[in-house]
This record gives sequence, C-alpha cells and structure tokens, in this order.
Amino acid sequence: MDIFKSIINPDVNKLKRFIITNAARELSALSEPCYYPKTKRFYFELLDILKVKDRDVKDLVKRTYQGTKAASWNLWKHPATNLLVFLMHYFLDTNDRVSYSATMVYYIIIQFSRLMNKQIKYCDPDAFRYTLDTLTKTHLFFREKSIPNSLYYLSTQMQNKFTDGLLRWNIDDIIAFIGESRHRISQSVKSFAESYYKNKKSGIAIRTQGNEPEGETDNYQYQVLQRGQKIVDDVAKKITMYKTIDAKSFDTAREITKIKTSMATTIAQGITNSKYFNNIKIALQLFIKEVTSASMLCGNEYVPLIKKLMSVKRTIAQLYFKAQINILLLDVLKDMDFLKEYEKYTLQTQFIISSFLAFYITSILRNSVCNT
Repeated sequence: MDIFKSIINPDVNKLKRFIITNAARELSALSEPCYYPKTKRFYFELLDILKVKDRDVKDLVKRTYQGTKAASWNLWKHPATNLLVFLMHYFLDTNDRVSYSATMVYYIIIQFSRLMNKQIKYCDPDAFRYTLDTLTKTHLFFREKSIPNSLYYLSTQMQNKFTDGLLRWNIDDIIAFIGESRHRISQSVKSFAESYYKNKKSGIAIRTQGNEPEGETDNYQYQVLQRGQKIVDDVAKKITMYKTIDAKSFDTAREITKIKTSMATTIAQGITNSKYFNNIKIALQLFIKEVTSASMLCGNEYVPLIKKLMSVKRTIAQLYFKAQINILLLDVLKDMDFLKEYEKYTLQTQFIISSFLAFYITSILRNSVCNT
C-alpha cells in the first residue's frame, strides 16, 4: 500500500470533486428502472486522475493479499474494487470523511451494478417497476423505500463496521469488508431478480405514460398496472374449474364486509362452477382496468378502490365492475335457488353480499401476485 501511495500524484481537489459528483449522480440515476452505472469508464478515469496505470493497481492487489486466503479469490483480485478500497483508506488517512463516505457509496453502487448486470442482463422497465413496488415488506429495497436509499443505507452500515480497519489498512478487515459488502448486496439483488423473472413470466408490469401499446393510450394512465391475461385466466380457473375456496381471501372479504359466515360460505361455494368462468374473468379484467398503480392492488389503496367501484351509482359505460359483480351474484343465487330469499333482504344487506363477492374474487387475484 505504501508503495502505491508513493507513486500516485493526484490533483486532490479534482479527485474529491470527481468522486463526490459521480457518487451523487449515480445514486440519483438509480431511481430509474433498469439503470446500472457503467463501471469500466469510471475506473480508467480514476487511473488518469491518480496518474497511475492499470498494472500499478494490479501490483497493489498482489502485494495486499500475498500470503492470505484471498490471494486466489477472484472477487478480492478485482482491480477496480481494490482501487476504491484504497481511496477509502487514502481519504481517511487525510481526515477527509466527506470524500471517504462518497467513495463508500460509490463502491456499494459499483457492486450493485455488477450484480444486477449478472442477474438481469436484458431488463424490462415495466416488470422492474412492478417488482420494486410489490416486494415483501422485509426486503431491503422495500424497507428503505427505494434502491438508492437501500444502497446508501448499506454504505452507512459498512462505514460503521469497517472504518477503523480501512484506516489502519488491516488486511483481515479489508478481506472481511469486501466479502460482507458483496454478500449483503447480493442477497437483495438475487431475491429481487427472482421476483422480477416470476413477474415477467406472468406478464405483470407497471406501464408508464408514453410506453403504452399503440392504439391503447386511453386504456393506460400514468403508471397503469398491466395485468397479464394469464393471471386473470389462472384465477378464474382456480375458482371455477379447480373449485377452490381460498381461505385467506374468504377471511379477508368477510372481515372487511362483516357479512355473516353462512352467507359468505354460500357465495364462495356457489361460484365454484365452470359456467361462471367467463363472468369472473370479465369482472377481474374490469377491476384491473381501474388499477392505476401498484398500491391500488398490493398496497393500502386496495380496499378504498373496491369500495369506490362498488359505490358507483351512474356511469355511461355499459360494462363496468359493479354491474358485472351483480350479474354474477344474481346468476349464482338463482342457480342455488336462493334468489327469492335474497330479494327479501334490505338494500344494505344486499350491498354487503355483493361487496363480499367483489372483495373475495379480487383478493384471490391480489394474493396470487402480491406479497401480502
């Protein structure tokens, strides 16, 4: 390390400005879906500022890990990784905590970029957006609200744990730092990629204004949740052909509407008939058409949306969600010889029954694609 430090001859102000500017720019750019920073150009620009060659960095790497277990491990032999680690030490040694923190942020960004390029080479922005909005609540990207926030959080965690070792250029601490930081990022990236490919395969995405299919502009508002036809078909089949009564969705719909359990059971059992496949599919398609953000399906806006759709009194549309739910409900009750008794109920009770049906079938769809 001392040898490498003796041969660098940077314009310190230029170096600091370069690191801080790039870290801030890349962190901001990561708010866009499918954005992965370019890493090679940054590395060679740093070499130019430091006035050293690639071979000089490789010599630093060789000397640093010589005789250690990391000497033959590819991750620890990566020149650009070690150059950033050296710069963290350099800034700490000169008591420049701002530049040290910026270098740590950029180091985490670079590791993220390499892992994302490895996991998702050809990225679909729509599927990427949807995946980001529907991750489990324990996922780092969800918990910290965004990818940039997550990477900044990780950089803070690494600073808290490894600053002293980086300052002292303790080789064991450096080996541990590179391994742990990579592992922490890899965990989040791999689980994100798994969800991404699952969603992409199912045809699930969030479309944004300007990328809707030609001729369909009126059907897509800003951030419209585009459901794959396969998902709707699968839910309709689950109910009518596989005759499934979804316990989780049943409990959810019953709790929201406060319907009597006996009536809820009658409805849930009644719709498990293949003759209702198209009715249910149409109702779900009409529901999806109203969903304009991931939160409306997978977040806190779901319940208010269904209540809003079921409270519609007048509309110029000939086919709409509430009407389709009522058509399905009356058909089911008629087939079960329950229609006359239903007609004796108050309007409020009838509304509760139709609302239960609406919440029940949409909740099955919701649970099939959201991490709720």
